[in-house]
Amino acid sequence: NGHVFLFCKIKGDAKDLGLPAHNLWYFNSYDIDEAFDKYYVDPVTHRPPTCYIGFPCTKDPTWPTRLPGISNAILISDGLYDWFEKWHGTQVHERGADYEIFKDQLAKHLLDILYETVPQVKERVEYWTLGTPLTEVSYLASFHAASYGTKCDTNIFKRLNDRWTTTPHTCIPGLYMAGSDAFLPAVCGAMYGGILGASAVLGYTGSLRLVFAFLSDFARSLQEENPKMSKIEAYVKALYKFGTEPVAN
Repeated sequence: NGHVFLFCKIKGDAKDLGLPAHNLWYFNSYDIDEAFDKYYVDPVTHRPPTCYIGFPCTKDPTWPTRLPGISNAILISDGLYDWFEKWHGTQVHERGADYEIFKDQLAKHLLDILYETVPQVKERVEYWTLGTPLTEVSYLASFHAASYGTKCDTNIFKRLNDRWTTTPHTCIPGLYMAGSDAFLPAVCGAMYGGILGASAVLGYTGSLRLVFAFLSDFARSLQEENPKMSKIEAYVKALYKFGTEPVAN
């Protein structure tokens, strides 16, 4: 699926406004399936079921000196490519009044969510702009505005797709995939995809060095937890944990 992105400029320093440094998640219903069904049918009437809210200004230590008196927020929610398909092929900023009206209607929902979740920014948003699934197509050339990596369903494991998904290898010599595109979506998928990508680049010998480097670092952390443990004991314990607790590792 694609997404809609609301970018906001906010008047005031993040510290003075009390903006959170952590990310926020909004849910508008306990029945998420029903909420998505309603939203996908009529996104103008119904709010998006979920929304990510983040404040990049709180995560950048140089922000206050570079942009004093200004903060920002980004909201990300779901948006279907089908809603915007009739404007496919048009140029940015040249998609007509109907497109802009539709964007404003979607943005209003997100602004309402922002004001309800972080009420101190109400009346302080000086500028906002909404990115749509067509933004993904225009700037990232993604297929049908797909966001955040390969679509995750059982088709990615079919033999037909084994050259294109869940593998770090590509048909271009010297080009490897990593992260979620080399394995599965989400944080753990990106982590294992990074390991697969590194292993493909390093080869078998290099991959073994990578494993030993990890075990050595793991053993060192175990020794820090228990200084009485010898180096050999720590390495054996690290090897045991590595082999028996893969999820924790």
